[in-house]
Amino acid sequence: MIKTLFKVSSLVVFAVLAPMAATAQEETKIGPRETYNEAREEMDALIKQRRLGDAIRMFESLGQPDNKELAALDTKMRVLYKTDFTDVALIRSEIHKNGFRQEIIGYWNDEQYLYVYLLMHTVNNRPRLLNFRFDADFHALNMLF
Repeated sequence: MIKTLFKVSSLVVFAVLAPMAATAQEETKIGPRETYNEAREEMDALIKQRRLGDAIRMFESLGQPDNKELAALDTKMRVLYKTDFTDVALIRSEIHKNGFRQEIIGYWNDEQYLYVYLLMHTVNNRPRLLNFRFDADFHALNMLF
């Protein structure tokens, strides 16, 4: 059932990192690594609380995310994952040429796992999130490498 939900509900969000992270970078001239670390910390906290819709909202999308769909996603997360995730780890990371990077991040509790895939591109010292996917099946995201 979880696998079916994520295949049906899988979202691909083409976005730029959170506006507040971008603004902070411009104001303090922090580097792309610091910007990434701040955004990852916030995203990890939201996903560990099963607030995947809120994690998606933190990204400035090229289009507006559908709030009803994201709220329904959060509700489904709470139904499928009975408790918050207790742990998070970067499972796989690959650096490509010309500022591209992809990652798989794992979130888990005593019984369940969720995986998130990120494709990023750094241009002019500013990281951008190009692709965000999630799935309960690791192999579905690992195939993107």
